[in-house]
Amino acid sequence: MERFPQELVHAFAGLFPWGDPYTSVWDQSEGSDLERSADEGQHNDTTGMSAMFAMMETYGGLERCLGRLSGSLMTVQDEKRQLQREFDSEVERLQAELARVTLERDQAVWKNSVLSQDLLAVREQKDRVTTARKNCKRMLVHVLGQRNEAWHEEDTLRARQVELEQQLANDEEYNENLHEEIHQLHNQLHP
Repeated sequence: MERFPQELVHAFAGLFPWGDPYTSVWDQSEGSDLERSADEGQHNDTTGMSAMFAMMETYGGLERCLGRLSGSLMTVQDEKRQLQREFDSEVERLQAELARVTLERDQAVWKNSVLSQDLLAVREQKDRVTTARKNCKRMLVHVLGQRNEAWHEEDTLRARQVELEQQLANDEEYNENLHEEIHQLHNQLHP
């Protein structure tokens, strides 16, 4: 039956009853009676019963075929539902992963922007520090020059102080001499 489906269809085209074969009366509309074979069960004594047996076997085969097809279809549908669930869960996982990666990218872009601003501020501060350092260096050179001038002036003043001290000592000695002469003259004037 499974090997020759077309022959089976042609052989039983005119033998199938109208309605449900389990409850309807068998009526072979046309064609010759079927011959009895070894495959028929017991009590199939007449050609009508032989035809009924063949039809019932065919109907049973079709029911079994339909059952197998239904089972296969249900298995395929279950597999399809399982694959759909797996696909949906994978899509959800990928969407969550995409959202996480997008968030990380946005955070990285924001951090990069903040770091760029910080770097710009550091560069500006470095430029200000460099300018201040140059100004301090110039001021230090100027102050060192003023210090050297002050030291030179101090050295000059100290040398002048030494000269003035020597001159003062000389003047004091001269003053003492003059004082003695005044005493001598006074003594001479007033003996």
